[in-house]
Amino acid sequence: MPYFNVSVPLKLKILTYHFNKDIDLTGFAVQVPLKNRVVDGIVIKKLDKKPDEVPQTKEIHSIIGEAYNKKFIEFLKWMSFYYISEIGSVVRSTFFEEVIHLIKGKNYKRTSKKQSLSEEKTALPQLESCFLNNETLSKIIDTKREGQYKTFLIHCPNFFYEMKLMLEVVTTISSSDGTILLVLPEIKDAQKLFNFLKGCNIQAVLLHSEMKRAELLSSIKEIIEDKVKVIVGTRFAVFAPVKKLSLIMLAQESSWLYKAEETPRYHARDCAVMRGFIECCPVVLTDFMPSTTSYYNALRGKYELIDDFNQLKHPDIKILRQPYQTIFHPEVLLYLKLYHKEGILVTSPRSGYSLIRCSECREVIKCEQCGYSMVFHKSSGLLECFRCNRVIKMYEQCPYCMGVNIHPVGVGVERIIDELKQIFSKKQTEINEIDLNSEKVHGICVGQAGKIKTGYHSRFKGAIILDFDFFISIPDYRTLENAFARVLSISQLVKENGSLFIQTRNPTADIFKFIRSYNFKDFYLYELKHRKETDFPPFSRIVKLMVKLKKTGLKETLDKLKEFLKTHITGEVIGPLKHTNTDEFVFILRSKDKRKLTEDLTTALGKLINFKEIAIKVEVDPVSLKI
Repeated sequence: MPYFNVSVPLKLKILTYHFNKDIDLTGFAVQVPLKNRVVDGIVIKKLDKKPDEVPQTKEIHSIIGEAYNKKFIEFLKWMSFYYISEIGSVVRSTFFEEVIHLIKGKNYKRTSKKQSLSEEKTALPQLESCFLNNETLSKIIDTKREGQYKTFLIHCPNFFYEMKLMLEVVTTISSSDGTILLVLPEIKDAQKLFNFLKGCNIQAVLLHSEMKRAELLSSIKEIIEDKVKVIVGTRFAVFAPVKKLSLIMLAQESSWLYKAEETPRYHARDCAVMRGFIECCPVVLTDFMPSTTSYYNALRGKYELIDDFNQLKHPDIKILRQPYQTIFHPEVLLYLKLYHKEGILVTSPRSGYSLIRCSECREVIKCEQCGYSMVFHKSSGLLECFRCNRVIKMYEQCPYCMGVNIHPVGVGVERIIDELKQIFSKKQTEINEIDLNSEKVHGICVGQAGKIKTGYHSRFKGAIILDFDFFISIPDYRTLENAFARVLSISQLVKENGSLFIQTRNPTADIFKFIRSYNFKDFYLYELKHRKETDFPPFSRIVKLMVKLKKTGLKETLDKLKEFLKTHITGEVIGPLKHTNTDEFVFILRSKDKRKLTEDLTTALGKLINFKEIAIKVEVDPVSLKI
């Protein structure tokens, strides 16, 4: 009698069932009894005999049909192991529900083309002026035609270069065997690319989280029936149930949007690379600021690095000292007066007007709940904490020393606009908050740096980043990498003959040596040297455990949990640390022996059933250690 490991899309481990026919059902959707009901599941593996630890098994109720091929099943098993998650949770994060719906032959309401956003026509005129490196294009196409696994890491000059590369590859090889998967971090960009491909009469479908159910079912139906050549989508498109993948391309590979927030907390980039390896097809990762981890993989020979950054000219970058008494450096002020009519972007790390400091005790007013500096909104007279969303009225005196001399410190968007309106009060120039959806730029635009995203063409004569020290003072091991990426995202909005000014209190800091000259190679070597010395990724693996105490739980339980982890985990155990915005406590696990840490933690979590007072969530490779 054959036995089968079956996974159901619940937070459960693999279950074992038997069947009355000796056939291999791996990848088949089946109905199985679970407690007092019958549920849908997927067969993960055929077994030669019943496992010794399983006392008895129930029989598979019925076979629904083939859902996934064996390569996809291998991919699911890898995800379960790597992200230390029940395989049921992994299955639930795929398109299992939609696939089962279609295999069962259930009907669904089709969305008319007139109502469907995915059928709208679009144009990308900004791509016409973007010229690719033909050698790069040839390498990708040749590797795809060879049908071999290989990962390329392409350092692109900007986001439009990434989009143009995707389009050129697709239009060249879309008629060949297999399906091409194109992954982008944001829905709006995936939508634009999809619409453009449809306009070129290429058989393509769209996959993203905001699609209507009917649209999603329609896309999945075409995929499982092998009627499409191209799939365009966001991070969960890496789970597309494709019969044969021929190429995976993933843009902006360093984007934090590829990190899922729900269990399993996977990273789409790493999943794309592993799926390409399992499917034996090439993977192309692109970015204008590749992650340090990916660059390290290129140095080790795991990826092939292609440097196309200098295929386009980039604006000059000037590093200036931030004045203490005024907002703008004299050189920046002169530039504003000379070129304000041609369009200049001014950015600040903060919205609102400023922070508030007491002149007597020198304390900056902070949130009572989380200790985060509160932002003053002059227009409403309110103080706001952007970490825990607490809003209070502005103090009339210092809450720490009761001093009455409290004043604004630092700059926010509101304060910049006020200052600019005073400077240009006698000149006819527009000063407004930035609207990146507007094609025309007039005067001076002001915006919060963190909200300015990529995907918009160069339109400004110049740009100014104020209070840049905010970005390099964030306590996280990826701080410098993220700061450099922030500069590049803003530089993409500046014309190639323009200038980008960065104001800082410390213009001699090491990072500016690299930023000023776009010196990526030395920056990555500098960053890797420091990460190796401090034992951070890619030289170690980090796992974040988020622990929630149940009503019956006591904080003493956390001490017992820490001792348990220390005796069962290879590596360092840090914590528990109280999470700022939730009632969770966080443990950080770190080890140079990456696989051993994964294996140890998997075993340890299986033994934690004795800790009934807690609930645990696991995040492997967190993009940030900020708590």
